[in-house]
Amino acid sequence: MKKDNTAVKVIASAAKCPDFAPDAIRQLMRKLDMNEKGLAILMNVTPETVRLWVAGAVKPCGTAKRLMQIYSTSPEIISRIAAESEVDNAKSAVT
Repeated sequence: MKKDNTAVKVIASAAKCPDFAPDAIRQLMRKLDMNEKGLAILMNVTPETVRLWVAGAVKPCGTAKRLMQIYSTSPEIISRIAAESEVDNAKSAVT
């Protein structure tokens, strides 16, 4: 039983997501070389939502924070997503 409890603690600790305050969101946009519109497209939200995050008027939800964490720690994933999108679009054009 103790082993299971330890595993749960490790998972719970790893599952914690950083809080993306306005400064952290601006820093992420600089890191990704994106403006608010670009981040909105990447996050699948409206540019107004990103503006509200950057202004501190609204906090990103848990899913948005997790995506920002992924993009922050592994920005190369964006290129992979874009490449897969291009392949899917090419397949659609053929059929």
